[in-house]
Amino acid sequence: MRTQAEVNSQYMLQANSIAMVVVLIMFGMLFATLFLGYAVYRLTAQVWPPSGMTALPLLIPAVSTILIGLSSFFLWNFETQYKVGAKQRLPLFTSIFFGLAFIASQFVLWSTLKSQGLFAGSNIFTSIIYAFTWIHVGHMVMAVIGLFYLLPLIADKAELKPNRVINVAKFWHFLGIVWLLMFFTIFVI
Repeated sequence: MRTQAEVNSQYMLQANSIAMVVVLIMFGMLFATLFLGYAVYRLTAQVWPPSGMTALPLLIPAVSTILIGLSSFFLWNFETQYKVGAKQRLPLFTSIFFGLAFIASQFVLWSTLKSQGLFAGSNIFTSIIYAFTWIHVGHMVMAVIGLFYLLPLIADKAELKPNRVINVAKFWHFLGIVWLLMFFTIFVI
């Protein structure tokens, strides 16, 4: 028979998982609103890109996609190993590195856009691009903080807390999927 502490612990794990799902739904709704606004603007535009603008740069967003994909891969690797009790440091550190590199790549993207004369307030098109990328990077910063929050778990004598790893990974992979959708919707199509 399970003790009351074990039952309470199980309820906390379930509550934490439910809370993360609610958070992901909230953020999903935010990004869905942005995608809807972009879709309405894009479908009602008579010419594309609007106002005779040149196409957006593709190289930096493509590199960003690779960086966030690599970060998600290494975090998945860490999560998989952690669930079986292995506290591998390299996958977590590598995931953090690629996550920070992704954020840095967004600053390069913004600099490139500015060098092409595309500023946040120039027109609706550039405002949408900046809004998408700023909001996404803001969430990525929170997710990187979440990755740093996992660092104490890899200490040799640290208690295993797979639910914490799973929840941070859910948030991280969610942001990776959002970026992939942004990449194809805004920069490729």
